[in-house]
Amino acid sequence: MKLYVMRHGPAMPRGSVPDEFSRPLSPEGVEQTAAAARGLARLGLSGVRILSSPLTRALQTADLVAAELAPGGRPESVDLLAAGASPGEIRKALKGSTSDTLIVGHDPDVSVLVGYLLSGEPQAFIDFSTGGVVALQFPDEVQKAAGRLLWYLRRRQLELLGGVGQA
Repeated sequence: MKLYVMRHGPAMPRGSVPDEFSRPLSPEGVEQTAAAARGLARLGLSGVRILSSPLTRALQTADLVAAELAPGGRPESVDLLAAGASPGEIRKALKGSTSDTLIVGHDPDVSVLVGYLLSGEPQAFIDFSTGGVVALQFPDEVQKAAGRLLWYLRRRQLELLGGVGQA
């Protein structure tokens, strides 16, 4: 199984809305994330299950990705992926899944998760950009220290794959 771990796209500044839960992507963040999603499609991602944090900016990111990877499909909002989730909580959200899955979450949660899945230690060692994606491979289901890093692409790299900045 492949697990794609994505940090939500660029959001409005903190304090721009009354509560952190409803903070959306910025207008530029919507455009950048849509381009990054096109880049994911060019990498051949399709038919993946998409799970998202219930926070607005993550759901917006997941919707933009779903529009490219599974037109007409909808991401699943999963409370266990909300900001502040531990690697164990995120693993619970993935329990029993053997199909390729993309999750959209928050930093430092996604950085710590990747460290945990690769090394068994809940430590961040990847500098996740907003809209960045890590691809991991597992023998069957997601397990601590059982992941193999396939690639990590920052949002700007995905945007370029999606055709932004090309003549």
